[in-house]
This record gives sequence, structure tokens and C-alpha cells, in this order.
Amino acid sequence: MSSRLAYVIGHRNPDTDSVCSAIALAHLKNRLGNPDVCPARAGEIDAETAYVLRRFDVPVPELVEDATGKDLILVDHNEVAQALPHVDQANILEVWEHHRIGDLHVPKPIIFHCEPVGATATLIAEQYFAREVAPTRAMAGLLIASILSDTMSFRSPTTTDQDRRVVSRLEPVAEVDAQALGAEMLEIKTRASEQKNARSVVRDDFKEFLLGDEHVGIGQVQVARIDALAPRRLEILDEMRTLRAERRLAQVILMVTDATTKSSDLWFVGERAERFERAFGPLQEGIVRVPGCMSRKQQVVPRLETVYSRT
Repeated sequence: MSSRLAYVIGHRNPDTDSVCSAIALAHLKNRLGNPDVCPARAGEIDAETAYVLRRFDVPVPELVEDATGKDLILVDHNEVAQALPHVDQANILEVWEHHRIGDLHVPKPIIFHCEPVGATATLIAEQYFAREVAPTRAMAGLLIASILSDTMSFRSPTTTDQDRRVVSRLEPVAEVDAQALGAEMLEIKTRASEQKNARSVVRDDFKEFLLGDEHVGIGQVQVARIDALAPRRLEILDEMRTLRAERRLAQVILMVTDATTKSSDLWFVGERAERFERAFGPLQEGIVRVPGCMSRKQQVVPRLETVYSRT
């Protein structure tokens, strides 16, 4: 570990797992004798994350907007398009991740820990256990909240037994009931989502992926009922077109996800719509409903990758 300050940081458009995993991992490294490690965020936090930080009395991490010349430990991402600007000019020390292996390149061997679990927080919690460091009540709470957020309170197909075991082990430490906390978070998230303007709906949880030789952007918003945003279809699709033009993306997709019915409407703008339709079915006014679809990383990106690899 470098002797200068190192930032633990998640992806742009940070979500609860991205922010809270960074906080918990930095705290663990501090406890292990690395005082020059601190948590950071790569953007503004959303309503759910703000609620979780208040709930466990943890300050919002420092905002870092450029990676140039910085020592970084990456959590919850390893794709250049999702990282801080100029991440290629940073010194990447470690990566802790639960998504696909992306296009991040580093010039030397590093710790790169990636497992197919529901949340990066699961991996961070297991490091506390393995290192025999007792998490504080606040850190246990952040880790539970992160897992509940990314797994949609264990409803998502990305949920694993590891996630459930970690939450069960952390519950008495955090002094919370995970089911009740998940319900509180879901209420916060869905209420905030339905009150957002079109720009926030599209951009707040938005990630870019390199598929073949083209960049595709995929956003996700969770709602209380799957048709909640239907009356705003035209303005949201227009915002998706604006974002596509700004970032020169081949396609922009928005997942409107209803965790209760375990399904998503996929909203689409872009070129080569036939590739999207081969993956998910025929569009009607720019939207297709996909029952059982809740996970961007496990159910949307892989199907697009398959289509792109054949064209």
C-alpha cells in the first residue's frame, strides 16, 4: 500500500453498494493499520443512499471528480466508462467487484477480487470476518443496506446464499431487522424514483458498457408499479435520446423495474433496434416488457453481449 492518501471509490452515478462498500472497506483498512485510506464517491448520492447514511449516522464521503495522479482502490466496477475520468492516469491498487470483468488495464499485478454475488458489500463483509475485525454497528448497517439494495431485498436473481448468510451474521451487530430495513429502503427508493424529473430518471443509475466495438448505456429505476412512468413516456424517451447524443452511444436502454412483480419494462432508443429485439422481443412504442427481468448485470448485459457477438 502506498504511504500517500489512497481513495476507496465506486463508480460514477453511485448507488448504495458503491458508496457504502467504499466506506466499509476504507474503515476495515484503517482498522488493519492503514490510516491513509479514506472513502470517496464519484458523484452525487441518491435518496436511498442518503437515507442509509443518516440512518447509521455516517458522513457522506468526499467527492472526487478526476482520477489523475491519485491512488485508487476501486469497488463495484472495473470498466473504464463507469470509472472516474482519466482513470488510466491513476495508480490502481486494488479492485473489489461483483460484475463482469471489464476493460480496465493496469501495468502491474494487483489484488483483483471478483465473485458472482449480489453485492460488493458481501465481499467486504467477508473480509471483516476473515481478518477477524469486528465491524461497528454503523459499518454492519451499511453493509446490510448495500446488500439489500443491490439484491432488491433478496428478490433479484443475482442473490446468493453468501449474501443471505452475511446479512444474517451482521443483523445482531447492526441491531436491525433486515426485512424491515429493506422495506424502508424500498419505500424511499420508489417514492424518489417516481418524483424524479426525466433527466434524473434516465441518468441517476446509469452505466456504460463496451459491447463489441460499440458503447451502450443502460439505466435502471425502481418503481412501485411497473407502469408508473408510462404517462411520461415521451419526455423520458426524449431525454434518453439527448443522453445518447451527448455520449455518442449506439443505444440507450432504461430498465423500469418493479421488484414486487419481478419484471421490467425495457425502454429503448438508438440504432440497430433489431439487435435489441433479438435479445428481448419486439418493441411497442419504444418499450418491451420482460417478465422475470430484474438484473442489469445478469439478465440484460449478457443477452446483449450474445447478440453483439453475432453481428
